Amino acid sequence: MGKFSSPFLAKNPIKNDRIIVGENTGEIASDDKGEYVLISENSKSAKAGDTIRPPGGKGNFKPFKQGKSLGSKDGYLVGGDYKVDKNNNIIDYF
Repeated sequence: MGKFSSPFLAKNPIKNDRIIVGENTGEIASDDKGEYVLISENSKSAKAGDTIRPPGGKGNFKPFKQGKSLGSKDGYLVGGDYKVDKNNNIIDYF
């Protein structure tokens, strides 16, 4: 028996999202689009050298708030899990 497929079944949007670990990123840099960081190690979600940008692919990373959310502090993304889309733009700061 073959695989069941239907155009009426919705795809799971969570499978399109990936998690990047803040400890595996370098120092925050900027260009004409805004701030970005480079991935420093290969993982299941990204390769070393991939660029991670703030939501929307432009602008600045939001600042870290102790006990509330992840973000940037002292020129780096703080350690933790960041959900990114297929273009490596942050979707959510956990």
